[in-house]
Amino acid sequence: MTDDMDIIHSPLAQTHSADGHTLRIDIYRSTNSPWILEVVDEGGTSTVWDDPFETDTAALEAAFLAIEKEGIASFVTQAQQAAKAAEPELLRKLEALKPPLPLDQKVNMMIGPLSEEELEELDQFLLYLDNDDSMTLDTLDGFLHAIAIGPETVMPSQWLPVVWGQQESGGMMPPADTLEQTNHWLGLVMRHFNSIVFGFGQNPTFVELLWSTTEYDDQGEFEDAEMWAYGFCQGIKLTPAAWQPLLNDARGADWFRPIGLLGEENFSPDQDELTRTPVQRHALAKQIEESVRQIHAFWLPLRQAVAERQQARRLSTKVGRNEPCPCGSGKKFKKCCGAPSELH
Repeated sequence: MTDDMDIIHSPLAQTHSADGHTLRIDIYRSTNSPWILEVVDEGGTSTVWDDPFETDTAALEAAFLAIEKEGIASFVTQAQQAAKAAEPELLRKLEALKPPLPLDQKVNMMIGPLSEEELEELDQFLLYLDNDDSMTLDTLDGFLHAIAIGPETVMPSQWLPVVWGQQESGGMMPPADTLEQTNHWLGLVMRHFNSIVFGFGQNPTFVELLWSTTEYDDQGEFEDAEMWAYGFCQGIKLTPAAWQPLLNDARGADWFRPIGLLGEENFSPDQDELTRTPVQRHALAKQIEESVRQIHAFWLPLRQAVAERQQARRLSTKVGRNEPCPCGSGKKFKKCCGAPSELH
């Protein structure tokens, strides 16, 4: 392989955010060669698959499956450890071919929010999909918010088919005429999801919910969050058992109430009475932002504990049972993440 080799980058390359980490999935090859899969963490450290792939679609699916199986944090720790040992010759040459990006451009590629024009473009694409089960933009936004703040990490392989209305086939890719178009629509959805995850990682959290308004001639203009709430409820249905502790909690039930009233078909016996008028639905929509903040806060300790335990398990062969637990609790490893007890 020469220094001036021609590198072909797949349009399926994209970013994925979960559990406080953002990874860049790169897929590329040289002329007449199979595809190489590389996952890059926030610090620029790489994990490269040993075996190449015949298609870039197969490479992307392999990346999603690996992240789902091993956890997104594992790529950060494993890559950093491997990078200390050695850097493959191929990666050195490939890196020389990639001009460094400014920091603000790197952040925008990872989690930059969609512009108004991009949101409108995505809205029109979803509206005109030839599938009655596909989502609209406001439904998608509610759906992605539930996935972003819920109790479990839900992988794109599970939720992307729902977006396109392809649950039966399990197709992760949006229907399009060309590979470039497929990547464009997939990239917009993933970037919107990443920006939601990023917003909840800020202090204070940044929440921006997308739904429309409806004008009534005799009453004025009112917020219409019904399809957003329906999308949020669809997100819960991906892992209903995991969400049950929130719904069983008195405070959690109160937080979910405006979403359930607007988004579920048979939420309560008085649902029709409480959602009959635009004024009532507008009032419920106004409660949702605070509900979302509280639901995020409710699940945050669990998500952090799961991430800590996963990290401890990966390090278990390196951490003595009488040494301090790497999660930072101050306890011995055997009494904390190394114990078979429930999450702390």
